[in-house]
Amino acid sequence: MKNFGKILNDNNDFLLVSHHDADGVASCAIIIDLLKFLGKNYEFKILRQLDSAIIKTISAESKSKCKSVIFTDMGSGQIELISENFSDKKIFIIDHHLPQQEYLKTEIEIKTENLKIEHVNPHIFGIDGAFEVSGSGMCYFVARELGRKNLVDIAIVGAVGDMQDSSGKLIGVNREILKDGIKEGVIKFKKDIRLFGRESRPLPYMLAYATDPFIPNISGSENSAADFLLSLGIKPRNDDGWVNYVDLKFEERQKLISALYVRFLNVSPYAAKSLVGEVYTLLKEKKRTLLRDAKEFATLLNSCGRQKMPEIGIHICLGDRDEMFKNALSVLEAHRLMIRRGIEYLKINGLKESKKFYYFDAKGAIDENVVGIIAGMSYSSLNLNRDKFIVGLADDSEDSTMKKVSARANLDIVKKGVNLGDLMREGCWIVGGEGGGHSIAAGARIPKEGVGKFLEILGGVEI
Repeated sequence: MKNFGKILNDNNDFLLVSHHDADGVASCAIIIDLLKFLGKNYEFKILRQLDSAIIKTISAESKSKCKSVIFTDMGSGQIELISENFSDKKIFIIDHHLPQQEYLKTEIEIKTENLKIEHVNPHIFGIDGAFEVSGSGMCYFVARELGRKNLVDIAIVGAVGDMQDSSGKLIGVNREILKDGIKEGVIKFKKDIRLFGRESRPLPYMLAYATDPFIPNISGSENSAADFLLSLGIKPRNDDGWVNYVDLKFEERQKLISALYVRFLNVSPYAAKSLVGEVYTLLKEKKRTLLRDAKEFATLLNSCGRQKMPEIGIHICLGDRDEMFKNALSVLEAHRLMIRRGIEYLKINGLKESKKFYYFDAKGAIDENVVGIIAGMSYSSLNLNRDKFIVGLADDSEDSTMKKVSARANLDIVKKGVNLGDLMREGCWIVGGEGGGHSIAAGARIPKEGVGKFLEILGGVEI
């Protein structure tokens, strides 16, 4: 890592390329902050995906604009393509996705036929990038080696946004980042309810608009949520106005959690189990705001990226709490509406079920940028069998001949050997297109005529 940072510092005139999800936006912000700290010139570009066509486009556009290119939260699976198209640039890759097998080495410097690539990836060191450290976490370690630790909280936001706390807490190398954040006085954590809105939403809204997981007979109804609270002796309002979850006394929190646990237990034991876990509070942020909770902050970044306004999220990571934050709240509302409509679509139209997985083709009814989110939420919102993974398809808005594929699994079937990233790569190798990702979450872009064959390939997985 030290050598990587030194070489990066020896270069200048950077193009920074990152992914559009929460982890990618956080990664980009951490490296922008580092480049500013080092006094470097830079531009940045946020992408939905990194495939051969996009790599060629970026290469052509950057011919006279930069001398160095940094890929964050992407690039490890496209080393050969990058090598072929950027022979005139100095290349840096900071990623946590599984690298191409031939580049899964102990060396950080990769020597290809065309150029040397500086490559840092946890898998090189035997660390699982799907669960133990995120792309933003890797960017934080690079920044830390060069004396910059002030965005350690953003690295935690990125990890949570990449669902690396899906076991109920952050694990692996993420714990080291968490310790740094505690030492810097910007993060604290505890075991508590993990519903979205614990910081920022009035209690009835936290319950009524819960989507991951859905709360039986409460989600979707503010009146039902208010009645539920009153039945527990918890008042949704006091003399000062609405009461948020973080305003409750310890006894009230325990009463609410116990009642929700019983309600979940009757329909979804997994939802009951996942109701409580570690929550991460960002101490620099104002109380009762969505930026104070890592999960809420990550959702805001995710919405900015997937609604094609990632620069708003980057500005917020870098400290803007004025105009950009107001804009982000509007983007978040549009994002939430899109997800609610997507879930409603699945409730009405249903999913198809094969021996190994569930799947749906939303065509143009669900935006390709949120189809993966909706697929993942289907486990709880539709109470699906967790022994199967979920595959969502949507039309590619930029190419009518292509389909966007998003696959989501859970920890239980991943432990049994399912690796969605490998399945995406194998399917693309046979039907065409490009794909990859982690064992628990992956995606692909394939020709429409290859969808049937692609699903057949996925059906061959053994669980």
